[in-house]
Amino acid sequence: MKKNIFISLLLIAVAILPNNLFAADLRVRGGLLSVNTKDIETQGTIIQLVIPFSALLYSTVIGDWEGDMQWAESIGSTVVSTQILKWTIHEERPYQADNTSGQSFPSGHTSFAFAGAAYWQRRYGWYIGAPMYLAASYVGYSRVRAKDHNWADVIAGAALGIGFNYLFTTRYSDGTNISVQPTDGGAYLHFSTKF
Repeated sequence: MKKNIFISLLLIAVAILPNNLFAADLRVRGGLLSVNTKDIETQGTIIQLVIPFSALLYSTVIGDWEGDMQWAESIGSTVVSTQILKWTIHEERPYQADNTSGQSFPSGHTSFAFAGAAYWQRRYGWYIGAPMYLAASYVGYSRVRAKDHNWADVIAGAALGIGFNYLFTTRYSDGTNISVQPTDGGAYLHFSTKF
């Protein structure tokens, strides 16, 4: 019950957070509603942190220590691999306004966001993973919109984040298992739990 309430609140926060952020950056220009690109970039930066750290917080709150370790392995591998690729490939950003020359491929914001979303999905299921993937996709969009990355950078970042979760993250089990085994003239219902 506590787990379902926490997940429900988290889903509501993920749904409301972007709407509240959008409310601040909508401007009426010539009768049209527009969104400031810098505000979208800021939203993406915030969301890319919220997704993975909310996953770690949830795992810790429910006492899923194995999940905490899997989170660290998948997130750590994603971050390290992203940085190694950035420094070895030297891809220029679409709009080079700062001193980050040659650090476009892959998108670090996107890889971090997708690593968190993939952890949610692999560990706790699609009902929480799907909205997290949508939020992570928004992070990727924000990076392209801000001209910090192109779509290839974003897709590569997403692939890294998802891929390492497929290597390190397993489905969470709280120790309760229910199964049905058909027999002649009926079925056996098997139930087991850990205390």
